[in-house]
Amino acid sequence: MSLQLGFDGAVKLTGSDDESLRQCLTLTRERYRGFVAAIDAGESPKAVYWRLVFAILSVHSPLSATFAAYSTLRLWKARFSRMPSHRKLHSLLLTAKGSDGNVTQYCYAKATYIIDFDKAWQQDSSRFFRNGESDADWRTRIQRNVRGLGLAKASFAVCLSSPTTADICCVDTHIFALFMGRVPGKAIGKRTYLAIEERIRKLAREHGLSTFAAQWALWDAHRGIVNAHSALATI
Repeated sequence: MSLQLGFDGAVKLTGSDDESLRQCLTLTRERYRGFVAAIDAGESPKAVYWRLVFAILSVHSPLSATFAAYSTLRLWKARFSRMPSHRKLHSLLLTAKGSDGNVTQYCYAKATYIIDFDKAWQQDSSRFFRNGESDADWRTRIQRNVRGLGLAKASFAVCLSSPTTADICCVDTHIFALFMGRVPGKAIGKRTYLAIEERIRKLAREHGLSTFAAQWALWDAHRGIVNAHSALATI
């Protein structure tokens, strides 16, 4: 079996055999039910806006750095009631460091994407809401309308906006490596992405979890670290 138990209830997955995945979710499902409930803001406009910003910030960046940049940007907007200029935003992203010293990657491009998104939101925010769509259709529209978001991070934005019910998930390099036994050499192909997502969906339903909650549990278990994403709990 490819499952190890660590400190403070942490689980470490070293393989993706069905027995280990099921045991992992059996051991952790109550924790991740709590985690998704804690960050669920009911798809409110404010929540959707900031989940999309967080998704942009998270692209190819360590989680600690993403939270540092996200917190910095939220503080700025709370103080000044607007997004900073591109130059200032770039500077804020460059200087925001996680507790482990990690920084956000591709700061110049992300500053551009966030400002573009903010302007589009101000013009017509309805372009970014669910509008009666399924999770998959909503993700497709977000991917089309938000620069800087591919399939995985558009999925992440939807999942963070509707974490307790999301029936899709973010198949990033960690999840790909868990299921495929290697890191992706290039962008994850859509067929492979959807196949991994479907496998997680089936496991989630077996354990009474949203697909996102199951993916989150497996993501933490692949790294052997528990992270509650507590910075997302306040909107």
